[in-house]
Order: sequence, then structure tokens, then C-alpha cells
Amino acid sequence: MKSIAIISSEFPQVQPLTDILSHDYLIKHSQLERFHADSHLRAILIDAVIAANAPTQLAQLQRTNLPIIVLCQHEAQYPTVADIATDYLVQPWHTSTVMAKINTHVHIAEIVQGSFNSDIENTPRLSDREQLNAAQEAAILCLASVARIRDHATGNHILRTQHYVKALAEYLRYHPDYQADLDNNATIELFYKTASLHDIGKVAIPDAILQKEGELTPDEYEIMKKHTCLGFDAIHSAQKLLPHEARNSAGSFLRYAQQVTLSHHERWDGSGYPQGIAGDEIPVVARLMAVADVYDAIISRRPYKHAMSHEAAANIILQGSGSLFDPRVVAAFCDLQETFRKVSIILEEYFPSLADPNESFYCELP
Repeated sequence: MKSIAIISSEFPQVQPLTDILSHDYLIKHSQLERFHADSHLRAILIDAVIAANAPTQLAQLQRTNLPIIVLCQHEAQYPTVADIATDYLVQPWHTSTVMAKINTHVHIAEIVQGSFNSDIENTPRLSDREQLNAAQEAAILCLASVARIRDHATGNHILRTQHYVKALAEYLRYHPDYQADLDNNATIELFYKTASLHDIGKVAIPDAILQKEGELTPDEYEIMKKHTCLGFDAIHSAQKLLPHEARNSAGSFLRYAQQVTLSHHERWDGSGYPQGIAGDEIPVVARLMAVADVYDAIISRRPYKHAMSHEAAANIILQGSGSLFDPRVVAAFCDLQETFRKVSIILEEYFPSLADPNESFYCELP
């Protein structure tokens, strides 16, 4: 079972945190001088006072390459260790915030560690179902990468927005208005997987528009907006080509994929496109992607604009609450702001975006 270490001198104070995490993880309480990492450990939670007063030991914890989450009594404690920590949790512990942050950072750490693991021979053998799921995920990422190659300006936009959507879904699954839609891990995993396809329709947009350095003309913008319908059509066409039994088993995946491709530019007040739907008419996965997509577009450099700061992006998201975005999704974003900021930094560090649009994705052949 996956485990989490909690390093604290006040174990009774962290008991509520233990209760929250113990449903999904084996919790190991430890003092800093007795800490030991094993192969099952997925994250380290450490008291902010201990972290601030033990920089040498904290640096040693960093070498485990595991997420380090600082436990704070109040927000002001975090800046003293922000450069070393992956993220933070502040009292009182709320299940939605705790699980969203922990699960997001654990998932990213597993991806990072897997990408640098070249010992294929000693990798545990997967079951037939696990192999099928792995093949499905590889196929999805290959398809999503086509859009990335065409639209080099987006860099790792696809990878980042996947994790933003996952974090929001992990948080909102505990909201009474979202429990029915986000009722299990499988649904959240499908949101994560299908999020990578949200811009797949851009493969059909002309290069002159997709890679234009400068603001689009009104006519060009109308063509760009068609990527939502084009993406929907592509996935809908694939659905019709599947055998009936396969279509049924892939039903949820295809449904969410069509929803996120078609509706991620819809707006809460009905001012979006392509259908102009509003409020709860907008599919949940598209509401989450709307916030993730805008946030990442703002903090990223594009041919027609400079990258803006996290603070600027957060302000724009907050100002759009109730008009552009579902207010409940914006509230979740507010609690997860540091998670969004750190996700973008970590993914750019390990999976850097292309700096040169002419850089090749292909290996050199002999």
C-alpha cells in the first residue's frame, strides 16, 4: 500500500490529518532524526516549525525526490520554506484541500520517477487489464501530442492542464453539488485522461492562423473557434467506427472526451462558444477545463504575448467568477492556487517546453 510520512513533534495535533489520509494511504508517523524512506513512500508531510529550523535535514529530504508538504498553523509560516517545499497545508485540515493537494503531487511524482526509470527488465509485470489501460493511456497521449506538435506555442499546455483539471476534480468531489458527478476515482481519472484531448481540433486549423505571431483578425478568430467543433467531430467519428460492444465499454471516456473538446470555451454567463450554453448546462469536465485552460494560457508565453505572473492569472480567474467561470470551481482554484503554481514549475522543470518552434520531435536516424 502506498504510504505517507508525517514528521511532527505533536502527533495529537495531526491526528485529524491522519484520519483524512488513512482511507487511501498507510500513514507513518516519524520524528525527523528517525525518518527513513522506503519504496512504498509517496510523500512527506512535515511540520513548518521543524522544517524552518532544520534546513540541512530538509535538504536531505529533498534528495528523496518525493513531494514535501509543509504543515502550517497559519499562512504566514509557509513563505519561510516555500522555496524548498512542494506545497503546504494550513490548519484546520479540510478533506477537499488535503486530498486534492496530496493526490495531485503524488501523481506528478510518480510520472517524473517513471520517466527517468530505465530499468525496464525489473519493472513489475502488469496484469492484462493494467496493460490494456496503459496502452489506452499511451494512445491518448500520442493523439494529444499531435495537437502539441502542430501548435508548438502551447508548449506543455496539455500536460499542465491535465493536472490542473485533476486537482480541481479531486477537490470538488467533496462538494455537495459535485458529489454525483465526481463520485469515484475512475471518473476523476477519465477527466484527467480526456483533458489532454481538449485542443485536438487544432490539428485542422491552418498553420497561418495557429502559429500567427500577432493578434488574429475577426475572420481568423472565427476559424480558430472551430477547433472545438472539429475536435468533437473527430471523437464522435471515432465512436461511430467502434464495434458496438467496444462502444459501450468506452462510453464514459468518449462522452467526457466529446464534452471537453466541444465545451471548454463555454462561459458561465452564456457568452462563450460554440453553443453559447450557460451555467449548469455546461458539462462539469468543461467547467474545470475552462479555468485550467485560461490560467495556463495567461502564465504561458505565446507568439502574440508575454507570459504573465501567477498573481495576474489568479486575479483574472477571480474576476471571472460568476461570469466566465462556475463560482464553485473558482472557489476550489482559490484554495489550490499554490498547487497550480507549483504544478507549472515542476512540470516545466522535468518536461521543458520547446524553446525553438523548429526543434525536432524526432530522433536522428542512422
